[in-house]
This record gives sequence, structure tokens and C-alpha cells, in this order.
Amino acid sequence: MPCVVICFPMRRRVGKIRRTAELLLDRRGRAADHYWRQTVAGVVGQLTRAGLTEAAIRTEVQTFSDAVQEELRRAARRNEGDAA
Repeated sequence: MPCVVICFPMRRRVGKIRRTAELLLDRRGRAADHYWRQTVAGVVGQLTRAGLTEAAIRTEVQTFSDAVQEELRRAARRNEGDAA
């Protein structure tokens, strides 16, 4: 069975994850949705050009999304501490 090596998996791209979360925090509603769709489209494009299969791309996008959501939760917890 062939294996696929992903040199820079999305869940390890901490800078992109943090920057995406930061920009999402600054946007609301349609603006946030638009930014997220643009970001995912860019990720899909990069991974497609890198030759990943559709299944691998879906997995990478999901792990990226999970990592961004976790970063947003961290930011919310940090902000809760600022309110005291």
C-alpha cells in the first residue's frame, strides 16, 4: 500500500493557525465567513498543487479547522482573564 508523506501538515502550521484565528476574531458574520472560505480555498489550492488526493485534502482541511477552533478557544480563555 503506498503511503503519502505530507511535509508540512496543516495542524503543524502554527503561524498560519494563529494568524487565521486572529483575523477571524476581528471579523463577524459575513466578513468572517468570507475570510474563512477564502482561507480554505487557498489551503485546498496549495494541497492540490502539492499533489494530495481529495481524501488527504479533506483530512488536512479538517485538522486545520480543528486547530483554528482550538486557537479561538484559547484566545477566548485568555480574554476572560483580562476581564477580571
